[in-house]
Amino acid sequence: MSQAGALAAAFAGSALGLRRGVVQVAPATDAWAHTFAEARAAMLADAPRTVAAIEHIGSTSVPGLAAKPILDIGIGVDGSIRNTDVNDVVHGWLTELGFLFRGGANDVRPDRMYGYELEPMIRLANIHVLEYGSPEWWHYIGFRDFLRTHPSERDAYRDLKLDLSLQHPGDRIAYIDGKEAFIVERRERLG
Repeated sequence: MSQAGALAAAFAGSALGLRRGVVQVAPATDAWAHTFAEARAAMLADAPRTVAAIEHIGSTSVPGLAAKPILDIGIGVDGSIRNTDVNDVVHGWLTELGFLFRGGANDVRPDRMYGYELEPMIRLANIHVLEYGSPEWWHYIGFRDFLRTHPSERDAYRDLKLDLSLQHPGDRIAYIDGKEAFIVERRERLG
């Protein structure tokens, strides 16, 4: 089976997926970690040498945390993601696997974003390509690890996400903006 086929198989039947533009929070499930492990294995099989790490990030990476049923995957690359050679190699690899380039690595976003869909408009995963070891990389990893080790903070974040999903069921930007103060405050505590 090709790596693209193995990746599709990892997501098939995973109960992941959300129509683009919809905000819906699902109860946590161990299936998210299992799907990530299978997807990661499929991706690593032919990952370019510039890929230093593939990590499960975001809310689906925190056991017990309700989340939008979309995996967030952080890909840490050696060297600047603004480097044309790094971008070309990583971009070619991800698009061959079936990921859709969504933009980024500019003044607005420090990462390059890709989405993964088996059906048009049903997002299964978001890929965040970042320079490995950069402050942005550690923001993702640090916030994930903080929520994993602080159940009361995880639960407060869950409650905020549930409230925001009810307030903004069709507005992902408002949902994301509503979480920002919580995330920034916790990241600042981490240093």
